[in-house]
Amino acid sequence: MESAATVWFRSKVDWWLGLLLVLLPVLLVVNAYAVLQGGVREDVVAMVFALALTAAIYGLLLVPVRYGVAPDELIVRFGVVRQRIALSDITEVHPSRNPLSSPAFSLDRLAIRTGRGALRQTLISPADRETFLVTLAFHAGLEREGDRLVRTGRASGNEPV
Repeated sequence: MESAATVWFRSKVDWWLGLLLVLLPVLLVVNAYAVLQGGVREDVVAMVFALALTAAIYGLLLVPVRYGVAPDELIVRFGVVRQRIALSDITEVHPSRNPLSSPAFSLDRLAIRTGRGALRQTLISPADRETFLVTLAFHAGLEREGDRLVRTGRASGNEPV
């Protein structure tokens, strides 16, 4: 559950992805203006639909993207969606450049593993990676091994790292 004790981290944004995310709505608005000047009814309806769909996707899935470390869970928020991962379920955190779709605006990612298999992994990209790793290790009882966090069985959570 989100509380005042939750520490929030924003997503890192790669320049090229940020440019694409800004460029798409700008191009749609410019195109909408041109379509309105033409006045063809079918084109105007299609453009209004495209603008509404883009606004819905941005509003429902893209803004904001952030990650919260609470005393007992990791909260991954992307738009109106919240994924909650119990800290006790996290087995490993390691760097990744996996390009699969995920709530991350950068390919400089961390893979949060909660078990075996591809579906037991969440990819995130906190902008302040070092502080995120220290905070997560502290709350989840994970131990630092270089640029990774692992559950060794010795750490019990809320111990200094």
